[in-house]
Amino acid sequence: MKQRLAFYPGCLVLQRMPEYELATRSVLRALGIELEIVQRAACCGAPVAESFTADWWYLSAYNLALVEAMGHDTVVTVCGSCTNGLTRAWLALQDPQTRAEANRRLATLGLRVTGRVRVQHVVRLLDEHADEIRARVVSPLSFRVAVTNPCQVFRPGDVMGQPGEDPMAPQAMRRLVALTGAEVVEYGGEDECCGATLYLAAPNLSLAAGRRKLEMTYTHDADLLLQGCGNSQLLLRRFQPLLIRGKPALRREALLLPQLIGLAIGLPANDLGLREGVYR
Repeated sequence: MKQRLAFYPGCLVLQRMPEYELATRSVLRALGIELEIVQRAACCGAPVAESFTADWWYLSAYNLALVEAMGHDTVVTVCGSCTNGLTRAWLALQDPQTRAEANRRLATLGLRVTGRVRVQHVVRLLDEHADEIRARVVSPLSFRVAVTNPCQVFRPGDVMGQPGEDPMAPQAMRRLVALTGAEVVEYGGEDECCGATLYLAAPNLSLAAGRRKLEMTYTHDADLLLQGCGNSQLLLRRFQPLLIRGKPALRREALLLPQLIGLAIGLPANDLGLREGVYR
C-alpha cells in the first residue's frame, strides 16, 4: 500500500527548478510514497516577507491550514527556507492564543489550523527510509561527492533540531550518499552557508561565498557538488558561470540529492530531470 503525503515544493522549485520536483516525486514513488501537491498554496513568507513584517508567519499558517484541509498530518518540503518558515509557524501555533489569532484570520477563507501538521524536508524523509534505499540500489555510483548541507533544515537547533543529529554538523546527507556507493569528500565547507539567500541583499557577498565553496571542492578534487536545497542549487549550479569567472577550472557538475539516489536505484535519467547518459 502506498503512503500519501502532502507536498509543498515552494515558489523557487515550481518556477525555476522543475527537475527537483520531478526527481523527488520519482524517488519517493519508488519507495512507495505518493506526493499530493498543496493546491492554492502561497509563499511561505520566509525570508522575503519576513524581512519587512512580523506577520509573515500567517502565510505559513495558511499553508499548514491547507494541508490540514487535505486531510494530511505531514507535509513534505524541498526548500530550506520553506522548511524553516513552516516549522517556525508550526511552533507558534502550539500557543493557544497565537493559534486563536491565526484562526480568526483564516476564518474568512473557510480554513482552520490546529498545529498538528509535521513538516518533513526530503533529506530527513529519505534518511528515515535509508534501509529501503539500501535494498534498492542496483547501480552503485563511483563519484567523489562534495556535500552542501541545507543549513535551514537543521538550524537553529532549538527549532529544527532532531534527536541524534548535530545541527552544526548534520550527517544525514553523508549517510545517504554512502548508500549510493559514492564517496563523500570532506572538504571543510559542508556546513558553511552557500550564500544563496544572501543574494537578495548582498549579491557580491553571495557570489564570494559560492566561489569559496567551489574553490574548496576544486582543491579536494570532488567530481560533483550535491545539494539538498533548491536555493543552494540555484547559486552553485545556475549561477556557476558568475562564480567561476577568471578560473574555468572551478566548474563542477551539481546534482540534487534525489537525483543522486535515483541514479543509484536505477531510475531513468528522464525521470530525474537529467540528460540520458551524462551521469553514468
